[in-house]
Amino acid sequence: MREAGGSAAPANANAPTRRAGRAAQASHRIPPALADAVRAVEAGWPRELAVLLPAHRPAVLREAILQALDGGRTAHQLVERIQRRWWTHGYARALAEGQLTSPVGTAVALVRPSVDCPDPMCEDGVTLHLGDGCPKCDQRRTDRRRGQVPGPREKGPAPQWWECEGQGCTAAGKGPQPAGGLCWQCQERVEEAAAQTAVQRVSATLAAETEAAEEAARLRQTIRWARMLDEAYTEHAERGRTAQELAEAQRQAEADAEQVRILREQLLREHPELAAYAQGQT
Repeated sequence: MREAGGSAAPANANAPTRRAGRAAQASHRIPPALADAVRAVEAGWPRELAVLLPAHRPAVLREAILQALDGGRTAHQLVERIQRRWWTHGYARALAEGQLTSPVGTAVALVRPSVDCPDPMCEDGVTLHLGDGCPKCDQRRTDRRRGQVPGPREKGPAPQWWECEGQGCTAAGKGPQPAGGLCWQCQERVEEAAAQTAVQRVSATLAAETEAAEEAARLRQTIRWARMLDEAYTEHAERGRTAQELAEAQRQAEADAEQVRILREQLLREHPELAAYAQGQT
């Protein structure tokens, strides 16, 4: 990897990168989200260089961008890499001095991942997630001064890209596919829908319980009124009414009792779950 303070453009800046042959095929198979990331990187070329690039991007350039994305960098990080290397690696000066003969080769050199440092988090001499100088690059400089040749970066299997299985979702990611095959946004939507369904079920249960309690309260009140009437008629009869008055009172009491019975039976038919309340009041 080039030192952060480098100033001269590399001698092979105009040379194409390897594996250009399969880039044309890969560019037609990438997920929509990855295609958006490629376009975001392409929008980050320095303006002076962008005007020199062909309208139809060559396969070697698209392949270099895909390799950089496969290396674990986001489109934003690659744009920062391009802008930094444009100045610190001497490409801007080379263009001003008329020494930049291959715009495509320069664009490839600006974006492609470095293979000099064995630490995949090293970004041109800086540890990406820490923002500090890369200790492995420091060791490389020490070894170089001692005449030792540093080893190349070890490459493991390239992470695979996956597409979200959510309906109508075009999100994609790199690495292990999430459980259920959904991106984090779709997973959040599924969890929110499940939570809303649970809330609706609880609300429906509470509403049913409230309605049942209200019906039970109405039934208890009806029974209380019936008892009060019975007690009133009994008291009235005990005060020495004539046989005719007592008979009339008895008929009225029976009619009221029949009406209460009919009302009670009607309520129990409509709400059988209130049978326990009715038995407790008899």
